[in-house]
Amino acid sequence: MNLGFWGVQIGNGLQTANASAIFESLGAEASQLPLLWLGAPLMGLLAQPIVGELSDRTLSPWGKRQPYFLGGGLLVAIMLVALPLATSLAQAVALYWLLQLALNISVAPSRPFVGDLLPARYRTWGYSVQGFCVGLGTICAAGMPWFLEHGFHLEPTAAVGVPPVIGAAYLVGAALCLGSTLATFWAVKEPLPQPRDSAITSTADSNSVNLVSAIGQAMGSLPPIMRQLAGVQALSWAGIYCIFLYLPTAIALNVLGAPNRQSASYAHGVEWAGLCTAFYNLICLAISFLIPTLSRRWGRVTTHAICLMCGAVGLISLLLVHSRYPILLSMVGVGIAWASILSIPYSLLMDSLLEGQSGVFMGLFNGFVTLPQIAMSLGFGWVMRHILQGNRLWALALGGVLLGLAALLMLRVPEPVIPLKNAEGTQNVLEPTSEKALSS
Repeated sequence: MNLGFWGVQIGNGLQTANASAIFESLGAEASQLPLLWLGAPLMGLLAQPIVGELSDRTLSPWGKRQPYFLGGGLLVAIMLVALPLATSLAQAVALYWLLQLALNISVAPSRPFVGDLLPARYRTWGYSVQGFCVGLGTICAAGMPWFLEHGFHLEPTAAVGVPPVIGAAYLVGAALCLGSTLATFWAVKEPLPQPRDSAITSTADSNSVNLVSAIGQAMGSLPPIMRQLAGVQALSWAGIYCIFLYLPTAIALNVLGAPNRQSASYAHGVEWAGLCTAFYNLICLAISFLIPTLSRRWGRVTTHAICLMCGAVGLISLLLVHSRYPILLSMVGVGIAWASILSIPYSLLMDSLLEGQSGVFMGLFNGFVTLPQIAMSLGFGWVMRHILQGNRLWALALGGVLLGLAALLMLRVPEPVIPLKNAEGTQNVLEPTSEKALSS
């Protein structure tokens, strides 16, 4: 189920690790980066609810999620080939926005896809595997420029435009994305959707309700757990967005002390930042398989709060780092938080959704991810200029503070229980989600 998701995450990891460096290589300033990154949350806000609702009501011989997943994966591969060919900042930004659209078309059906095919008691495992694939894809993407430079002796710098090693990494990423997406499409046989699955359950005839009104109905009936997680998600992803925006350049310029963006030490600093990104995603891989066990012992709410606090400590500790290897210690906390962010909130939400609603509600849930990022894209440039004085390291520390606030807010979310069904399919048991709940 998640092999194609891994390939798409390679594309996502490449743009996360390299977009800021590409924009700066084409003339962007640090204060401009939040606005240039606006395409990522904006496309997520617009595309995911629409694609989610469409996939809920799609009837096709290939299932209801797979057609969108395959189409999005193909577009991701095309945009990965095109982006490194940009010769101006305007071209790079336009292609980046199109890449974000393709990524969101592919990601939108992938989360309900796992939820559709797994029973409730195994969904934490399913989303943990999906988090594993995110980490593995990001590791491949982040380490690819370093591997291509040292293995194939490609140039890490360029007088004009995107460095050759970055362009080659995007080409390899496109091939892996396309191949893995096709592999999932061929290997996983999604059950054929029934007509009743293609509409919001409160609507008798799906043809009588258009797309906009269906999404509006869903917005008016958000599950309680979705409202409870709204603030947690918003603060968590605002903190993560600081990492996306400034981690590579902060490591190169502020931690390792590169004199300017044209120097070889800057290129090597960005490469080391890529390895740091790979390292925290390696931690994410390991923690992903521990999360189900930790969730059973402590509950998903407590586990998520602890993981978010680890991320807060990791980011704030970068203020004390002045050489490359201690950065890896800070990345341990970031990796722990990242593993939990990618799995536990989606598991909690999926348990509360009825069949046929998961696509649209997962898309709306993504609004709590994208809206704070949109706000930061529009306003964080002013914060960088007038408050943080262009210091990227202070931006990362602020991200740590936001993760810490998310952890405290998570503790206010009640621990849910998982409904079980007997052999006849009727619900008659509630399974506690933690040993603590079991004892009580």
